[in-house]
Amino acid sequence: MPAQFPFVNTLPYISNPIEEFYDFKFVSWERDIYPKFKGGIRLDEVEYFSNFVVENNLRRIIDFGVGGGVELSGMIECLDKKNYELENVEANETDEEFIKQSRNLFLSKKQTVAIHKANWLDLPQAWPPYDHLFDFGILTGNSLTYIGGGSRDYTKKAQQSIVTKFAQLIDHGGYLFIDSRNYDYIHSLMNLNKEKVFENFSFNYTVYYEGFQHKIFVFPAYISETVVVLHYYDIEEKKWSKLDLYPIYEDDMLDILSKDFIVEEIMYDFNKGNKEKSLFVQYLARRI
Repeated sequence: MPAQFPFVNTLPYISNPIEEFYDFKFVSWERDIYPKFKGGIRLDEVEYFSNFVVENNLRRIIDFGVGGGVELSGMIECLDKKNYELENVEANETDEEFIKQSRNLFLSKKQTVAIHKANWLDLPQAWPPYDHLFDFGILTGNSLTYIGGGSRDYTKKAQQSIVTKFAQLIDHGGYLFIDSRNYDYIHSLMNLNKEKVFENFSFNYTVYYEGFQHKIFVFPAYISETVVVLHYYDIEEKKWSKLDLYPIYEDDMLDILSKDFIVEEIMYDFNKGNKEKSLFVQYLARRI
């Protein structure tokens, strides 16, 4: 979308829309933005997960942040088509709106998924309780970056504590797949004017979010080393919302994972190349 006003990367954009969308109504991201933004999962991404599960004979799957359930549901559906039997599929979620969305989706697909409600800080305690370990855990869609604040070191330590909680639910030799936005790339946009940010924050290939820059316009309205504020603008319905996120840089993520896991693969938008510019970074790690 063409920019009409100069952009200054300043604090007012943390809580206010950029000038082009000053009259948009602020709404709930989870309820009013996410379902339209999310779209359906891409077939090649589902195939990546399901092929990995089959090739490694993984039978117990946990989604640590199920959100609306789209990834997990797509994976189950793909594995069913391969006639691959899972012992159990479970999920963790705290947001009531997401729990409602995911339960409705699983019910509509006739998929059996136990959803445990628990704050990540309380894991492995949850309701209902977890009573076994898993051999494959996933956390997709940039979820870990909700955790943090203050300094980069504080954010790293906070996120480290959560990953260690995940590790307590994964059997030794099992796997964790986790991703984040490419904050190294976002940070490189920090001192650009608005026109250049618009130009550079665009991607031919988007993972997970099929509404990105189509149904929902996404803009990094505030960027610092320790906080990134993403704005989400529904141009058609003149609504907007935002997320305040605490960046995970690649070096920090590798340190975080190394305490409990061995990182076996790093991808950029599910590709091994294109490190400099990508929307997401994916990490596949094996539990020590």
